[in-house]
Amino acid sequence: MEKYFIEEKHTNSLNQPFLMHRIRKPLLPLYLHIPFCSKKCDYCDFNSIVSEADIIDRYINALEKELNAFAERYACDTVYVGGGTPTILNENQIKTLLHSIRRCPENADAPEYTVEANPGTLTRGKVRLLKECGVNRISVGVQSFQDRYLNFLGRIHTSAVAVQSIELIISEGFKNVNIDLIFGYPGQTLDEWIRDLRMAVELQPEHISTYALTYEGETPLAKKAVNGAISKLDEEIELKMYKTAIRFLHENNYCHYEISNFARLGYECVHNINYWNNKRYIGIGAGACSFLDGERTMNERNVLQYIKAIEDNTEVKVFRESLPQRKYASETIVMALRMLRGISGTEFYDRFGYKIEDQFGTQMKDLQCLGLVNYDDKRLKLTEKGLFVADSVMSEFL
Repeated sequence: MEKYFIEEKHTNSLNQPFLMHRIRKPLLPLYLHIPFCSKKCDYCDFNSIVSEADIIDRYINALEKELNAFAERYACDTVYVGGGTPTILNENQIKTLLHSIRRCPENADAPEYTVEANPGTLTRGKVRLLKECGVNRISVGVQSFQDRYLNFLGRIHTSAVAVQSIELIISEGFKNVNIDLIFGYPGQTLDEWIRDLRMAVELQPEHISTYALTYEGETPLAKKAVNGAISKLDEEIELKMYKTAIRFLHENNYCHYEISNFARLGYECVHNINYWNNKRYIGIGAGACSFLDGERTMNERNVLQYIKAIEDNTEVKVFRESLPQRKYASETIVMALRMLRGISGTEFYDRFGYKIEDQFGTQMKDLQCLGLVNYDDKRLKLTEKGLFVADSVMSEFL
């Protein structure tokens, strides 16, 4: 069911000096992309660059202009500022950006307002500024609490700095903190992974995300693997690490609610759940994607070309795709299967006007026979066995 924000506007005229208009704006999740980093990590395939302060200032002005266009038609119920490294901005740049967001209807009181942060780029002044500007959730890209693996990734921080950053965030009153961790480094042992999990839990964040190391595209890490400079960790060991994370975090009262995500009760990431439900959203910034009324779009990825398009009032969208209903339904199943609760038959019918079985009956039957999915309670979801081969299961619905 769509949510709306009712905005009241007053206009003046000679005959009616206090005419009030009530404007009904759809409430949508809002993502803003900050593509800047102090250095590019070896494994990173995200749209990010190392850049100078003057380009950052121009970029923030362009973001504000695109954000104002968004605010004319929509309001937002969650905000997520990602990157790149949003906290590479200086305090004046952060203030300008966050004040622009707060001027949009509903943004000042978004129930979930996340900013990604990297250790090594945080100061007490920045953390306090985030708090003052309404941010209520911080996601910290720790990746590992062991310097050996931080050096391997090309991160700028040490384990000690990571711990200090999280303690700083908590000391300034943030009560919704996520820690990102990566496992599956070449040569990593199960004991080393448990050490990372234990350190994360000791810091008592409300949310923990765990990701297997991936070798993407033309990244330096992928090239090292191809030319034999490094050897990928054995898949069986990687699977044991994943299973260990599930067990260990469950024992420490973190609910496993999505393939890679664990949270204390009530601290699941609402913004990301919208993506996994394949619902509408708005993305602002270089390379940001939006999904509205069955159409998926993407902004220009190149930062300077994005800035120029915004400054010149020319088209910033470089990709548009209208999804046929059956493809939209297929993608919805795939995304929903990322969540352990899956998707109910009733919800699917309400959204698409037919039963899940009508389009996916054959796949469901075959996967049930293999013990990979469950539909006994009229909710399609992965079994524990299916969870460990999730990518293969999901591909059956595409």
